[in-house]
Amino acid sequence: MKKIHLQLNHITKSFSQTVLNDVSLDITNESYYAICGKSGAGKSTLMNILGLIEGFDGGEYIFNGESINPQKDYSALRIQHIGFIFQSYNLIPSLNCRENILLPSLYRTVNEAEYDYLVNMLQIQPLLHQKVGTLSGGEKQRVAIARALLLNPELIIADEPTGNLDEYNKQLVLDLLKMEHNKNRAVILITHDQNVANQAERIYELTNGCLYEKK
Repeated sequence: MKKIHLQLNHITKSFSQTVLNDVSLDITNESYYAICGKSGAGKSTLMNILGLIEGFDGGEYIFNGESINPQKDYSALRIQHIGFIFQSYNLIPSLNCRENILLPSLYRTVNEAEYDYLVNMLQIQPLLHQKVGTLSGGEKQRVAIARALLLNPELIIADEPTGNLDEYNKQLVLDLLKMEHNKNRAVILITHDQNVANQAERIYELTNGCLYEKK
């Protein structure tokens, strides 16, 4: 696994009001963090900044030694290093499960063995030729996870990854994230569920625009 080192230094972000105020965070391959906070606290904004989807107003973001310009597009860097697991799955309804999983292959060559491994590990072999509209929430989440991990990212960002799942699938996803972290991947959980947050090795609370580590 390639090394990853992300440094947020005094990040600020505002829309009609301040969302992030002086947020600092250091992430390496050894990091397994949960970021908690009430609805509207700025968790999604912080996730998008971390994931190079959204820019920031002030502060500094260093990504593997490169200073991030908040006005530039870093989609290539994102594809190379980051896997997203979205709360709403972000699957394409007109495609079947196999096609959704293989979407990252539009940008980089996919290892067929990695695809087979993920499909078998996530128990989605019988679903591959189904349209995603026919799937349950747990099945959609497993397809979304396979897509997120297909390119072997060093960083996994999981946005409320268990929010729509029953207890069986919730535990399956949490076990999988722990297993991926044990492969030396960084994992960032964005969650409001304290039981989910407790799976992480460090828990941070985002409140009033500031990020605090919970002891």
